Amino acid sequence: MNLTKSFYEIINEYIIEIPIIQREYAQGRTTKKVSYIRKRFVRDLVNSVTKDREIHLGFIYGKIVGREKKALKESNRQVVTSILEAVRIYANNLELNINAKIDDVQSNSTGGTILKFIPLDGQQRLTTLYLLCWYLYFKGGRTNNLDWLHNFKYIHRKSALAFCNELADKKSIDTLKNKQKNNLNSNIKELIKNSNFYLKKWNKDTTVSGMLEMLLAIEKEFQVYSDFDFSKVDFEKLPFIFDFMDLDSLNQTDELYVKMNSRGKQLSDYEHFKSWLQEKHNNTDGPDWLKLFWKKLDTDWLNYFWRKTDVDFHGLDDFYYNYIKNLALMYCLANNTEVPFEKFKDLDNQIRNVETYDEKKISYIPLENYIIQWDNNGEKKEFFLFNMDTLRFIETSFNTLLYLEQDDNYDKLDLDRVICKPFVEDHITDFFLKKNTFTPSRWNTAFYYAFLVFINDRSDENFSKEGLQQWLRFTRNTIYNTYVQNPENFNSAVKQIQNLSAHKFNISDAVLNGDVENAFFDNSQFEEEKVKLGLLKDENWCEPIIQAENHLYFYGQIKFLLDFSKDGSNEYSLEDFIKYSDAVSTLYSEEIRLNPKKILERFLLCCDKFYLPEYKNDLIFCSGASGGLRVRNENWRLFFKGENANLLKDAVDKLEEKEISPRLLEDNINNFIKNENFNKSDYKYLFLKYPQAIEYCKETAIRKYSDNDIRLLKGFVLMAYHCELRTYCFFIENKMEDATDETRKAPDRYKPFTKFWYFEEKNTDGHPGFYLDGFKLKDKEYKLDVRYLKNSDEFELSFYNNVEEKENRNTDLNLESFGFKFGKSNNHYCKTVPYEELESKLLDFCDKLKRLLEKD
Repeated sequence: MNLTKSFYEIINEYIIEIPIIQREYAQGRTTKKVSYIRKRFVRDLVNSVTKDREIHLGFIYGKIVGREKKALKESNRQVVTSILEAVRIYANNLELNINAKIDDVQSNSTGGTILKFIPLDGQQRLTTLYLLCWYLYFKGGRTNNLDWLHNFKYIHRKSALAFCNELADKKSIDTLKNKQKNNLNSNIKELIKNSNFYLKKWNKDTTVSGMLEMLLAIEKEFQVYSDFDFSKVDFEKLPFIFDFMDLDSLNQTDELYVKMNSRGKQLSDYEHFKSWLQEKHNNTDGPDWLKLFWKKLDTDWLNYFWRKTDVDFHGLDDFYYNYIKNLALMYCLANNTEVPFEKFKDLDNQIRNVETYDEKKISYIPLENYIIQWDNNGEKKEFFLFNMDTLRFIETSFNTLLYLEQDDNYDKLDLDRVICKPFVEDHITDFFLKKNTFTPSRWNTAFYYAFLVFINDRSDENFSKEGLQQWLRFTRNTIYNTYVQNPENFNSAVKQIQNLSAHKFNISDAVLNGDVENAFFDNSQFEEEKVKLGLLKDENWCEPIIQAENHLYFYGQIKFLLDFSKDGSNEYSLEDFIKYSDAVSTLYSEEIRLNPKKILERFLLCCDKFYLPEYKNDLIFCSGASGGLRVRNENWRLFFKGENANLLKDAVDKLEEKEISPRLLEDNINNFIKNENFNKSDYKYLFLKYPQAIEYCKETAIRKYSDNDIRLLKGFVLMAYHCELRTYCFFIENKMEDATDETRKAPDRYKPFTKFWYFEEKNTDGHPGFYLDGFKLKDKEYKLDVRYLKNSDEFELSFYNNVEEKENRNTDLNLESFGFKFGKSNNHYCKTVPYEELESKLLDFCDKLKRLLEKD
């Protein structure tokens, strides 16, 4: 049975027993989120008391126990009454006067036991109201019945139960009143904790701590009303109203009670927000429209999210609220011309704090943060994020989602060549609806806004699916090829989209006629789009351009392909565009671009010029990873935009329209090596022959100080460990296949050395190379370091006693007869050998060392 009851009626009629399966009192927690909720709730409650204004506190339900005992008591009373009436009549017949009277049993009493209400939902609110009533009584509120003070129990939490019993004791209350008179500067929390009845162990009980925190909040809020007369408070008329349901009246089982309780939880952030938002719009013009808005918010739109999200019921509010917040943010940023962006920035970060859904990481946003305040030349200004314009945009956007869901309307728009990979991995209408797109990237969100501003106006007479496709292709290419990574970028992006939207139904003519200004997007991309829009006037260009734009690596940026297609008159040739587009698209397919043998990089080295583009202080081979915008811009796009881009065109021409494959490129590389008269130390030859040298460069960078000094870098910092090209290639050529960093096993031909490995170095002065180690003679172990000289085409061999201290590196051998010279500065024997003689000189040296061992 569902009744409307005041809190006083409930606590006067029943003992409220909080069951063990309910959690501890949470509204007293000191977290930022709970503190904010507590402050608002207490403010509303105190305001209701001081202004004697009724406040409806929602729905509470639970079960009532003790009715059987009450019924039995009433039955027994009736039996006793009948017996006494019979005795009275019998006595009258005997002329005896008997005065027998039975007082009526109170409606809430069964043999001294008050009926118990065990709440399933509402524990937090009931606890807070009990504490408020306790405080009102403590401050002098009027009540004819103090039984209610004892009618609130955390029955299965012993310390909380004991605390409530002490708190309800009239002697304890009187003691606290007296202490307050003598300690005017002490707050209610301090008074209670310093009282004789308060036990230290209660400090560890979160429910007790929470109740004290709530009492303190109540006291602070009443301090706002310093002239409030507590003696005028009438407990029977306190204006706190609930919808009260007794589950037992529905004849439900305890099993259902437990199941329902397991789903009970504190009001979600969204529910608090919705209640607050409705309150904020209580006096807004257009009540009929708002009434329909609130209805749709609770029905049609919420049901859509329930159908579409990939979380259970408990996560639904998180997704729903997140979407509403993001719609409001993107709309207000796009249309705001007054609020300083810095005032928006914190709110942007709070709303967009989680990309992939994680309930624990969602940032709680105090509701007053949605009201942005700032000073404008001494004038206080205020902007409400969820104003009526925002609500209308939210309504239109939700209606769009429902429209697209119906009758295959989305499919009818033919957007699969525009809203597609590599730009968008997921269905655009799944943005904000799936765990992995809980908050889409700023690029995706900006594109989503571009999608909404067009499709939301589908009732406009100028709307067409062709116009939508053109608008989305244009905004897609400009958005995803511009950095939209931080709040500032995002703000500029949605503002630019909003400005362009005035021409959205015919963006092509507007751009070509110069009717739109580019205030944010990458200028080179914007100019490229102008060229393409002009070409797209001829429908024969449509498919080739779209196909090239949608290439995984090109990502909408294809100016270099258009440049390749210019004829002698500087006009664009469709035939040449298709030729170069198809060929280059294949060259930059994953099969070739990510080939472990670095086929693409080596194939381009076969050109007449050294193609590597400059990046910072380095030259780069360019990473084949698709990555994000920065990865693309700092790799192959440097080549596409650089002065050597035509080398790619020449390379395609050399293939003579053959079917491009890894095998074809490998054959071209091998033929080039065979036909060119390379010096074996030529760095281009070494990169062509040893793809491992390119593979070593994890970020594809090399540092080229001169033709003789080329460093292979793992990153972009020479301070880190790195290799030198010639010695590394020699090492790769000669190392044992089964040698590892642990074994460092040397080939047999290098005996008596047993180890052969490469040593990296740091810094510009570092001089990496390889070494031979493990040669032992007369209790000493010797090592040979080999480095390539920086100023000549020679290697330096350095032989020494392998100990840490340089002063002890002198050997027992005299190697001058082997062509070495002794260096007193480091106690090394050194000699230089020409590049092409290194292998033979090493083998000769090893043979001489073997003879020394044989003589020893």
